[in-house]
Amino acid sequence: MEAFDYNALDASGTRRKGTLMAASARAARDQLRSRRLTPVEIRPSRTKRAANDAQAPSKGSRIKRSHITRAARQLAILISASTPVEEALRITALQFEKSRMRGVLLDARARVVEGARLSEALAAHPAVFDALTTAMVAAGETAGQLGPVLERRADDLEAADAVRRKVLGATVYPLLLLAIALIVTVILLTLVVPKVAEQFTVLGEELPPLTRATIAASEFLQSNWWAVLIVIGGTWLLFSLWKRSVGGRRRWDATKLRLPVIGRIIRNLEAARFSRTIAGLISAGTPALAAMETARHTLRNTVMRAAVGDATARVREGAPVSAALKQTGVFPPIVVQMVLGGEASGQTGAMFAKSADYLESEFDAATQVFLSLLEPLIIIVLGGIVLLIAAAIFLPILQLNTLSF
Repeated sequence: MEAFDYNALDASGTRRKGTLMAASARAARDQLRSRRLTPVEIRPSRTKRAANDAQAPSKGSRIKRSHITRAARQLAILISASTPVEEALRITALQFEKSRMRGVLLDARARVVEGARLSEALAAHPAVFDALTTAMVAAGETAGQLGPVLERRADDLEAADAVRRKVLGATVYPLLLLAIALIVTVILLTLVVPKVAEQFTVLGEELPPLTRATIAASEFLQSNWWAVLIVIGGTWLLFSLWKRSVGGRRRWDATKLRLPVIGRIIRNLEAARFSRTIAGLISAGTPALAAMETARHTLRNTVMRAAVGDATARVREGAPVSAALKQTGVFPPIVVQMVLGGEASGQTGAMFAKSADYLESEFDAATQVFLSLLEPLIIIVLGGIVLLIAAAIFLPILQLNTLSF
């Protein structure tokens, strides 16, 4: 089965465009005629290229996360409404006109039509559908709960997108303020201070220490700006290389967890991501041990990922999940306590989901507090820098006025 783009005319002469699946171009024409459409043009190239791009992500642009989330939600709605899987894939694919997601879904549909399971068809596109998605779909197929499992995965993806947007919003504004502070400082030191320094040199009076230090900093920046850029760029490059190494990445992740406010935010965010993932897997019928192993790979902090690996080994030896997580020492106590209650009541997956909800709400509150403290702090620092430079300029003027009297 291949995908074909077509242009056709209906009985009233109105041009119709779309995509259909057929074994050949001739079969595609027959399908159009059965719909009382007159074929004008049929070409397989567009969706075929899209499918090829889906197989080779390096040859095309990456698919947006929002498109993946939207596709998951639409598939969940259609399959929950008892729509056949291949038809649900076709309908969902038609919603993406100019996205590579269309080719991915049509290729998955072709595999399903040929006899593959949905999880196998999605696993053929690991750059689009991660291992967690395919594992949940496979569990849903086995349990006969594909629709609810897809709905749960769509909920998780939407929650992850919401958290990602909050993280982006929490980091962009402070970085923008820091950039503005740096630009203002450089402009003052390289454009304003040199002109004022020329006037002070003509007067020949001894300048205050603050003014001399500001002029020295201005002269150094003007004559050695290239060295400053090299030092900053080299430091950033060395830091990036160190952070990418195994030991460096682990030490950096451990340092982030020990930071006063940011460490708590990172810990809650990672624990929420892990809890959300394992809740979906357990609810789909995946055993707790396999769910922990799969959810471990969603953690970005290597310290917490290694801790979950140790906890998985303890669970394999017979320890309860709550006790294994408690021994790691990196998970918030609320997660351990809620999982302990879930194990006692047989609702482990539901309690993981509730702990994820709680931690995400904590993340929202902590982010708001962090921003409310950071924004005025950056403004104060920026104002302080400008005030120091202004004081360095006006102190000699005030000194001259005093001497004149």
